[in-house]
Amino acid sequence: MVAPPRGIRTSYLPDYSREVWIGGSLFFLAAGAYYLYQEDTQDYVVVDPPAAAPQVAPEPQDNGYDVVAYPANGQSPEQVQEDGEDCYRWAVQQSGFDPANVTYAPAPAVVQAYRQAEGNCLSSRGYQVNY
Repeated sequence: MVAPPRGIRTSYLPDYSREVWIGGSLFFLAAGAYYLYQEDTQDYVVVDPPAAAPQVAPEPQDNGYDVVAYPANGQSPEQVQEDGEDCYRWAVQQSGFDPANVTYAPAPAVVQAYRQAEGNCLSSRGYQVNY
């Protein structure tokens, strides 16, 4: 595998990238390369591997309905958790659809309303959202 050169920038990361907290800084790890989000340019830059041992964030439970969101403003893991829960509740309230209690295959428009509400909420709190 060829690693990207340090300093190269990209506007998005692959779906399999992971959040890694090291020394209070949020890195993203994808295919063995470390990235930092640059708020001023709203992109990711390849950086040298951090010296400290990484603490990989737990893999989120994917219910197939939630949007993928990456903290873009250095939010702490606790803040990420709180924002996720708040935006989940907001999306359920706005759409009338609760993926945690789904007992049927919802109409695509219902899922879209839920995902749009959740994405808008997370985006307003400083997350990069992928639908």
